[in-house]
Amino acid sequence: MSILNDTLKTLDERDKSEDFGLPPTVEVSQRPVWPKALMIIAVLVFVVWLVITLLSGTSHREKNEDGLSTTAVSSAPSVNNPPAESTISERVADSTADINAPSQGMQSTPLSESDMALQNRASDVAELVFNTVDESLEDDEAQYRKRVTTTASAISTADDVNASSVNNSANASSPQSELSAASSKAAEPKPTNIITREPVVEVAPKSPEQQSAVHLEAGLKAYNFGIFDEAQKSFTLALATFPHNDEARKQLAALYFGQNNNLQALQVLSEGIVISPSELIWRELMAKILVQESRFEEVLNLMPDSLDAKALAEGRADYLILKGTSAQTINKSDQAISAFSAMTSLQPNNAKWWLALGVNYDALADERLAISSYSRALAIGGLSSASAQYANSRLTDLQEQP
Repeated sequence: MSILNDTLKTLDERDKSEDFGLPPTVEVSQRPVWPKALMIIAVLVFVVWLVITLLSGTSHREKNEDGLSTTAVSSAPSVNNPPAESTISERVADSTADINAPSQGMQSTPLSESDMALQNRASDVAELVFNTVDESLEDDEAQYRKRVTTTASAISTADDVNASSVNNSANASSPQSELSAASSKAAEPKPTNIITREPVVEVAPKSPEQQSAVHLEAGLKAYNFGIFDEAQKSFTLALATFPHNDEARKQLAALYFGQNNNLQALQVLSEGIVISPSELIWRELMAKILVQESRFEEVLNLMPDSLDAKALAEGRADYLILKGTSAQTINKSDQAISAFSAMTSLQPNNAKWWLALGVNYDALADERLAISSYSRALAIGGLSSASAQYANSRLTDLQEQP
């Protein structure tokens, strides 16, 4: 037992002295605390600086946004109005806002005597139509000016430049003079260039003559395509629109005549004679239809001797021939002589007119003029054998008479 105790005691002492005979493997060094404290302080200083920087940037941005919105609101009137007009409106509104600051709402300014005189002055219709602006446009302009005045008074505290100029003018003049200046500026005539209008294309209405020409053209096209009913309607419309459209009257009469509707053709031509009695063309066309129907008396009624000189002056050979042959057919020698005499003047080298003139003088027993006419016809020549034989026979008979 004592041996065991001695052994344990020996081991215990050896452990304390040599720690099992092994040297220590790790040596823990004792570091100072101040470096950590410095690091923590540096981090805190950086965080505080970062927070301050962010807060100052946010406030600066808010100021910039407020400035931009103020500038946008103050410059809004200049979008639709000229710069000079917007400045006048803002100054008038600012001065009115400063003067009426104690009382809220809008105050109306009484019209001056000149404005009342302008309001009561009678305006000419042409001036109202061509020189004034639409009432609806004026109402829009008035509402726009009201909005501009309200906006300008709302932002007058933010506009330092305009506020200072208005304050200086307010200190230099009395409130009564400012009211009169504001009313005079508001009463100034509005420049016409603040309202833009789209160009208006004015189409002048067509005259009856122009409308008749359009119907005539449509009728001719329909006639060329063989659509005679449409052509007839168009020609009739042309005459109804402008009765003096001679071409439309001729085309309509020819259309009726081509359809063997002589009654309608004569009706159209007779209306032309009523409208223009001195126009020979309607009498000539009617005479052609009447000759075809052997209505020679009516032909002579249409062609009095007083119009033969006009026919000669206009060179209307058909007119004179129709009259002469109709008169000769029904033995109206006097009227035949009037027509054929004009024809010998119009065509002096045509032997058949001299022969016709001799025949009618012969019918009136005017031997001298008959012999002269027959002789002239044979001298010119160009007659058919039968006509030449007849002229020679009658000339011989007349010459042999005592």
